[in-house]
Amino acid sequence: MSAAAASALAGTCELVWVEGPDAEGFLQGLLTNDVAALAVGASCRALLLDDKGHISADMRVARTGPQDFTLVTGSGHSERLVTLLDEYHFSEDVDVIGPEPFACVTLSDWDGGPIVSADLVLPGLVPGTVDAIGVEAAPIIAASGATPMEPSALEARRIAAGIPLFGVDFTSANLVQEAGLELTTVSFDKGCYLGQETVARVHYRGQVNRRLRGVHLGEPGRVGAAISAGDRQVGVLTSVAESSIYGSIGLAILRREVGADTPLHIEGLERPANAVDLPLKNAHRSA
Repeated sequence: MSAAAASALAGTCELVWVEGPDAEGFLQGLLTNDVAALAVGASCRALLLDDKGHISADMRVARTGPQDFTLVTGSGHSERLVTLLDEYHFSEDVDVIGPEPFACVTLSDWDGGPIVSADLVLPGLVPGTVDAIGVEAAPIIAASGATPMEPSALEARRIAAGIPLFGVDFTSANLVQEAGLELTTVSFDKGCYLGQETVARVHYRGQVNRRLRGVHLGEPGRVGAAISAGDRQVGVLTSVAESSIYGSIGLAILRREVGADTPLHIEGLERPANAVDLPLKNAHRSA
């Protein structure tokens, strides 16, 4: 795919830097993913949990040097992350720097070439995208030659791919498996980390009472609408979008008895809806 075929959407993110001789061990003992296995230039998505396994912070971790890591969070979440890192920072030789706001330009269908004016380039949360991070968005977009991307189009792709966002689709009240993040944010081969016991127990021996699901809506819905199966409320819509492929779609953390194709009623809508497995690549288009 050539750069001319790429599209771009400007947004914001916040960066936190963790640096020093003990940075790797410090993060490895806190975060759910195997950051010690990252080569310089590589990245992964990871979570910081509390001691009960609930999600306290969601981030992407980029190894920018042998002893240097950059943590990328959504806007409004980095102050809490820094507070938590400081709480768990005892005698380690580590500096926690930031947070600072940055521009984040999401490029779709990028050809893999260098992105001028970007300080950091990461795989995007949405499949088929990259995030170019820098002080300002305009130079990145201008250098890329990408055409504007509609926010609604990227949101539809995110929902169809089943990518939940912290503070939108899940919160600090949720466990990893409730948010459907165990395959993308957790290493089950690394050593101990904060909250590991709960994550491992659910993975190997148990199940959660709620789970992230896709929802096919019969018509456009609204975030916060109650979702019912029969006469019982089973969740609320947390994200909604109009997809050119799937029609009206959404995300919700629903009770575990709600399986794929379970008929649902959405508050405020007349047409029926149904639960679907994520991602929506095998789902039919709404009528």
